[in-house]
Amino acid sequence: MKNKFSWYSPLTQNEVNEAWDAGILTLDANVLLDLYRYHEGTRDSLISSIEKLKCVKWLSAQTAEEFFRNRKKSILSSRKTFKEAQDEIDKLKAKATEVTQALKSNRLVPSSIPESLSKGADSLLFEAAKAIEEEIKKHPNFLDDDPILERLYGIFEKSIGDDFSEADKKIHAKTAEERKNKKIPPGYMDKDKDGDRSYGDYFFWRQVLEHAKAQAKPVIIVTSEKKEDWWEIVSGQTIGPRYELLKEAYEVTGKKALIYQTDRFLSYALDRLGEKENEKAVAEISEISELRYAGNAVRKTSQTCSISTSTNNVGELSVMLGRPVRNFTGSGHFSPQMAKPPRLEVSLVKGPPGIPMYKLGGGTGTVFDFNLHIKATENTDLLPEGLYVFEYQAVVE
Repeated sequence: MKNKFSWYSPLTQNEVNEAWDAGILTLDANVLLDLYRYHEGTRDSLISSIEKLKCVKWLSAQTAEEFFRNRKKSILSSRKTFKEAQDEIDKLKAKATEVTQALKSNRLVPSSIPESLSKGADSLLFEAAKAIEEEIKKHPNFLDDDPILERLYGIFEKSIGDDFSEADKKIHAKTAEERKNKKIPPGYMDKDKDGDRSYGDYFFWRQVLEHAKAQAKPVIIVTSEKKEDWWEIVSGQTIGPRYELLKEAYEVTGKKALIYQTDRFLSYALDRLGEKENEKAVAEISEISELRYAGNAVRKTSQTCSISTSTNNVGELSVMLGRPVRNFTGSGHFSPQMAKPPRLEVSLVKGPPGIPMYKLGGGTGTVFDFNLHIKATENTDLLPEGLYVFEYQAVVE
């Protein structure tokens, strides 16, 4: 039994050493794209670890293609987060003003209390806004000068796999479609993507296995994916790679595969290199991955408006959640555009059964769109899949 199911047995220390010292290290596209979303320290820790490892670094053609296709979008998306932070500060300013005005109108409350509160809040919010401005100034413009790209060129010079021929791609696309319909991992969770994009995970997987087989080496696969078509998830807890992936990797290559999420990979890499654990970097990588995972769970969003002017927009935003997650974001639009970024109020008016205690918020980064955020209060709770209907009002004051 042990011999027949050897691919399922825990790796021996010799197998681990072989993979990390002489195997093939490969990454999926999101691992590379996330480099533009991290702080400098986290980014450098991850890239430096990859550079220092003894194993052979190699990228599939699918990874390289997805990376270059989405690189600029990732850069622009990361800069948008600064605007979102500034919007949060503006909302706090408006709320602080509202509270102090309410206290001033209360005759039983001494005037010194709202005055003290106003001064304290103004000072703290001013310092926070100033700190964000400083971070914006320090943040590199990767569209003009990209040291990340230069380091990746150095790591993967002459280490990019060949793409499928057109004939082979048609065959693999047919296989990917059949596997997707039968829910054979990886990639069946991407069924809502357009065209060949829904086959991306399978193309990546196939190219990696074929290369590992040709090189007769064990492979270390690093992915930022958190979905169930990569990981075995029980009661919301990820307990390891899918059984089917481990089996298929061994059957194709004759070697056991090591599959890691990015944060776990960094922890192991630093340990292998004899370097100090970077808890801050590992935590940030985990947080970024979780945010993207939550966003990918949103299957469909629709919006209806009852009032729509340049100063007042009232309506409902409906979000269809495709799988349980701890938090997710829904996005809506203003038409016509608002006169300036509005104040946003939001409430949940309908949801699937079993919703745990949650926190609700919203933000307006521009005059033409907005985001609604919902998050389970407890770390162990998940928001169930199903339809969520939010009521919102955006007002220009």
